[in-house]
Amino acid sequence: MVPSTEPTPRPAGPAEVWDGPEVVLVHDWIGGVHGAEQVLRELATLFPKAPILTLFSDTRVLPALGIDPARVRQSYLGRVPNAVRLRKVLLPWFADAVQTLDVGDAALVVSSSHAVAKSIPHRSYQRHLSYVYSPMRYAHDLMPQYLARVPRPLRPWIRGVLRELAAWDVATAGRVHRYVGISRVVAERIWRTYRRRAAVLHPPVDVEAITSGKGGSGDYYIALSRLEAYKRLDLAIRAAALAGRRLVVIGEGPERGRLEALARSLGGGRSVEFMGWVSDQVKHELVAGARGLLFPGEEDFGIVGVEALAAGVPIVALGRGGMLDVLGARHGPLLGGPPRVEPGGVIVGEQTPEALAQGIALLEAGGPADRGAYRRLALRFSTPTFRSRFLELARRVMARS
Repeated sequence: MVPSTEPTPRPAGPAEVWDGPEVVLVHDWIGGVHGAEQVLRELATLFPKAPILTLFSDTRVLPALGIDPARVRQSYLGRVPNAVRLRKVLLPWFADAVQTLDVGDAALVVSSSHAVAKSIPHRSYQRHLSYVYSPMRYAHDLMPQYLARVPRPLRPWIRGVLRELAAWDVATAGRVHRYVGISRVVAERIWRTYRRRAAVLHPPVDVEAITSGKGGSGDYYIALSRLEAYKRLDLAIRAAALAGRRLVVIGEGPERGRLEALARSLGGGRSVEFMGWVSDQVKHELVAGARGLLFPGEEDFGIVGVEALAAGVPIVALGRGGMLDVLGARHGPLLGGPPRVEPGGVIVGEQTPEALAQGIALLEAGGPADRGAYRRLALRFSTPTFRSRFLELARRVMARS
């Protein structure tokens, strides 16, 4: 997701703060104002007295998250200079380091996990609620792709490390009393990996801060993402060219040069505009004026999709992954075949520019966007909804102790 330039959270009301027994928060690492850290910010607001345990942290980002540095306790990996930047090098020590963190006498452990936080040890009388962004995919189903980016001489060693980490990850799954996934696809992955059922609670989005604009009235589509290869923004550029539509790209990343060259080669140098990072205000204004959001990648959720719907703007997206939740898909994933209309826009069955261009055509054939309906979809992901549901889940976990 695009890092926020205005990250100050909305204060929680009295009913949105934990009033139960002592809690400790556990988070893999704090490295920036990204999606997982923004969820941690909400958890720190819900549980204002809870200490935060983490493998390592970039203390420079804590003020932007509204987190008091005095609350953060790091493992021995936190003593490594530039640990966040060197996290891939430190991977072999993750399992050991998280087991050195002490949750103390807290009655409830709340972990925020995409790596090893869910495996933190605790005492038999303590309850553990784990909010999971995904099981460690690089140690499970995406190991081959991860190894392909490792220098060849190191691959045998890293393969062994990942296999041990995957086995340990599964063996420690029983340390969690209640799993919560960020989307249906993540809940399904938790079941496949750990054979544990998971509730679904989508990450919070500050929908109230986004005003509904004139969605669908602009002369351009928008793509909003970090410019990484796996995001497949190249498909959005090609699809816009096939459909003869302008495209505005918001985001920055290592793929920007390649994507700009692609746009020029397609004769779209003037019809594709790269904005880089922009302020939240500018971002919301650009999204609100777009005819639609193009989302060609497969993600575990899709906060930018919620932001588009909140502005009254529909989405054209690949028909699998967490974006199905955002779009309010009435059926399962779309694997092949023609595009399909959903409450939040259109999904396509193939990850190709031709399929996305067909999705654009189907979206436009539906007439003017129903901005009110799109915004109602977005309100399902509001921050107050997340806060109330998370506190309810925490109370249920404690009630079963």
